[in-house]
Amino acid sequence: MFDRDAWLEVAHNVLAHPLRTTLTGVSVALGIFILVVMQGLGYGLQHGVEGQFADDAVNSIWVEGGRTQIAYRGNQSNRPVRLTNADLPGIASQADTIPAFSRRIRLWGAEIVWENPQGQNKGGGYRVRGVDPAHIELERSVLLSGRYINERDVLDLRKVAVVGPNIVQDLFGKTDPVGAFIRINAVLFQVVGTFEDPGSRWENRVAYIPFSTAQQLYRTEGWVDQILYSTGNMETEATVAQSGRMLSWLKDVKAVHPDDSRGIRVDNNNEEYAMYASIFEGIRLFIWGIGLMTLLAGAVGVANILAIGVKERTKEIGVRKALGATNSSIVSLVVMESTVLMLVSGSLGLMLAVGLLSVVAPMANHEYFQNPQVDHRIALFALGVLVLTGLASGLGPALRAVAIRPVEALRDE
Repeated sequence: MFDRDAWLEVAHNVLAHPLRTTLTGVSVALGIFILVVMQGLGYGLQHGVEGQFADDAVNSIWVEGGRTQIAYRGNQSNRPVRLTNADLPGIASQADTIPAFSRRIRLWGAEIVWENPQGQNKGGGYRVRGVDPAHIELERSVLLSGRYINERDVLDLRKVAVVGPNIVQDLFGKTDPVGAFIRINAVLFQVVGTFEDPGSRWENRVAYIPFSTAQQLYRTEGWVDQILYSTGNMETEATVAQSGRMLSWLKDVKAVHPDDSRGIRVDNNNEEYAMYASIFEGIRLFIWGIGLMTLLAGAVGVANILAIGVKERTKEIGVRKALGATNSSIVSLVVMESTVLMLVSGSLGLMLAVGLLSVVAPMANHEYFQNPQVDHRIALFALGVLVLTGLASGLGPALRAVAIRPVEALRDE
């Protein structure tokens, strides 16, 4: 039941010493402010890193040739190591399962030109990749219109292309590109679809063509830049073992020294993502520890103020008890004071933190730092912690208050 007189008395007691109350309230507000802001910044960093992983499938292994750093088996160092189609069966034999895979040929700064209906040429330098059909899921691309590269395109060496939104904007403007013909390094291709890669703006300046077509036109030597493998639902430990077997097999076949880290690269996205997830879990625990310790410091300050307040009101409490005030009424009065102080101060700190993050979020948005935000669960949990902390910090002074005997309290000077 709402007791108006009790709440008025609580307000009077809290405001009776404005400087002392303000300093204590600032410490409590600062605690939740630090907790929420640090959590928001931590989420911003985490979202940025997850955005980088969103560019590619997390459950994938990427294999790529490099240059040797160590002479081995009669071969000199600085030797280029090339992957070929003939390596595919051997690599696959080292895998537990391959739900999907794609070879990849990369062309940097390829000239792409479109002749518009007015006879004007629009063009520029873009990246071109020759890929297999499963590349769309391994790269996590989103098809916007038309279709993607399919098996028939690869088998028939078709000259078709799927282009990113930057190419569409630069060359076609508002014209629908699907069905149009473009020239890639002077070779005529038909645009069959458009895509978007939400994980990276650089991936939106790419045109995809069938792998077989790219190899025939631009890789007559027959080598492959990269091979991407999906690991499906495999556990991280199993994918680590699989990527290790792939690396060992390739080093042996390509005559790369076992200790040479640059001759062959086998990047396991499962392992990297698990590592970053573990790091961010540690960061979150650290932030919670700092925030809760700061809140604890504020709670100690509240408890000290209430202890001083009880000492100053010894005679008043004695008179109350002599007039018939119950122990529960005195305890509830002291606990209400601590809870009100904690909630009001904490709410102010929470509002300031949310306001700051709302202002900072648009300005701080970066490729590696995105959407710093307040998790509503954290806000509710922090308010719950404030309530419990307020109850706990007021309990000690309240118990001391009810332990005072009326006679002793009236004699107190």
